[in-house]
Amino acid sequence: MRSAVSWKLPEATARYIPHRTLSLSGKALVFTPLEYRLLKILTKNPQNVLTRQVLLEKLWDADGNFVDEHALTAAISRVRNKIETEGRQYIKTVYGMGYMWIGGVPK
Repeated sequence: MRSAVSWKLPEATARYIPHRTLSLSGKALVFTPLEYRLLKILTKNPQNVLTRQVLLEKLWDADGNFVDEHALTAAISRVRNKIETEGRQYIKTVYGMGYMWIGGVPK
């Protein structure tokens, strides 16, 4: 069994736990495999702009299933809806470039 991985957010500790679940403020959030991989990629590269192309390449799985740009945009939106609050932003869109994990700065 894999151990949990955690990181600090301004108002809580989030923990990756088995089965693509994230515990945030004591609430379990379930992610699709794509959303979970996306979240892990973003959080492992804080304050770095990840281009859409880089994210698409990293999300291409071993079976050769390709994630197109529209699926990437939708996945980013779903992850934001699950983790962001009215007062905190975690994923910043860098227009014309890609996305950046900013870790919960006030909006």
